[in-house]
Amino acid sequence: MLMMKCPECEKYIHSALLAEIAKIRCEHCAVEVPVNNVLVSANGFTFERSDLLKRFYRYRKLLDEVMDEQAVLENNPKASAESKRSLEQFLAILQGMMTGAREHYRYQFEAPISTRLDFGSATCHGYFTNLSMEGACLDIPRSQELPRVGGKVKIEFSLPQQEQLFEVEGIVCWTQKASAETRERHRLGVQFCQLDSSLRSILWDFVSTAVTQEPQEAGIVSS
Repeated sequence: MLMMKCPECEKYIHSALLAEIAKIRCEHCAVEVPVNNVLVSANGFTFERSDLLKRFYRYRKLLDEVMDEQAVLENNPKASAESKRSLEQFLAILQGMMTGAREHYRYQFEAPISTRLDFGSATCHGYFTNLSMEGACLDIPRSQELPRVGGKVKIEFSLPQQEQLFEVEGIVCWTQKASAETRERHRLGVQFCQLDSSLRSILWDFVSTAVTQEPQEAGIVSS
């Protein structure tokens, strides 16, 4: 769960969008405020989200080790039920706190990944420039009309070195028109709609596996 204290009324704002936007309207006092000092709450623990991001790659390694240890305990007939339960609780804490951090990391593709987009009555081919657990940045041809902000899009894509074709729906968060001065293609940011558990697991493995070193060394950028 993502939350932040409203600087106006000092009550907590709860929203998954705190990871994606610069301003938000407080659910309590209705004032639009800047997004700052976002917290992650998981299993009774609260962390500064910025601290989690700085240490994401370390927690990822720790999570892998805990999952390996859990597998060892499960296959050990002498392991006590209490040990298994305690490790399961620790694993839940790690997974919970990383959920609030991981979508902020975006895998920056060295070679753009081809996609197909459907929105309204239009269909076009584009490219992922980066991808996260929660959304993606895409480029589409400048000859193509941009989808409207807030509109739904359907995206088909395959991940590098994988043959499986995925299809997701998303909401357009922002758009940037192509221009001679900036870029040759239109660009848009998409926030994914509800993903099924299978695809979330695949994206989680793909994005987080890349975070095995310091972020600047792992092909990962913060958005």
